Amino acid sequence: MPVWLRIDLTAFVEVLFFSAALFCVYRAQKNRIYPAFWQFLIFQVVTTSIISVDLLLNALRLVNAVHAYYVYFYVYWVSFGVGAVLMLRVLHEMFRHAVRSIPGVQKLGEPIFFWAITVSVILAFASGITPHTSGMGLLLASAQVLMRSQSVLALCMLTFLAFASNTLGVPFRSRIFGVTFGFAMMATANLVDAALASRITSLASTANLCLEIVNLAAIALWAGYFLQPEPARHLVTMPVTSPLMRWNDVAQTLGNPAGQVAVSYPPSFMTDVFDLVENVMGPNSRPQRAASSPGPIAS
Repeated sequence: MPVWLRIDLTAFVEVLFFSAALFCVYRAQKNRIYPAFWQFLIFQVVTTSIISVDLLLNALRLVNAVHAYYVYFYVYWVSFGVGAVLMLRVLHEMFRHAVRSIPGVQKLGEPIFFWAITVSVILAFASGITPHTSGMGLLLASAQVLMRSQSVLALCMLTFLAFASNTLGVPFRSRIFGVTFGFAMMATANLVDAALASRITSLASTANLCLEIVNLAAIALWAGYFLQPEPARHLVTMPVTSPLMRWNDVAQTLGNPAGQVAVSYPPSFMTDVFDLVENVMGPNSRPQRAASSPGPIAS
């Protein structure tokens, strides 16, 4: 089988898997609950479809091979980088849903999450891009840097959920855990593929085939999680002396507290109360105003 036809077949299967996951999310009516994940799936369906059509036209000799290669190259690597950014948005979305039962930690954790993304991107750029990188090399290096940053955060997010699932009330059958686990599978495959990149000489190599199998398995995992009913999320119970409770109190103290509103009874409220007491106990029950004693006589 020709290399281009093999890659096109792989891209077509990937479109089918992403479309199935998209349908399962829509069927579960979770597209508004997880908008970032919904947008990520739509983006992958569109860009992978463009690559599949381009490779098919090249295999049928309907377009010039050089033009087909340039379309494939730029669409693949641009979508690779944009997809990494969308993955970061999805991980942030899953983090917010995971800690929503602890509002103080959620509010304080969001800036920490963004700082972690910023630091990881800076470190990845510092280690992956040289001053002499330019043109296509800069595009490839930028996309790989974003993907490495996303991969590290996905593995950290999965570790966080694995250890704090009982505390946060997020079971392993939860869709939050399922989406994060799928990204962690992709992240592991991407990191291994990046480590072996210097030894890969063909797009149809065994390493790329294994990477594609892992990606398809992750997409199928997402479809399975959204296809089956999600277990009810149990309430978070923890002792008052729990460090997490203290962190939540500190986080709420550091945040902007809600404004205080003075509540007063309407003017007719006390009159209505006195009338009710008078009807029940008699007219002598209404409190009488004490007679005011005369003040001292001015000399």
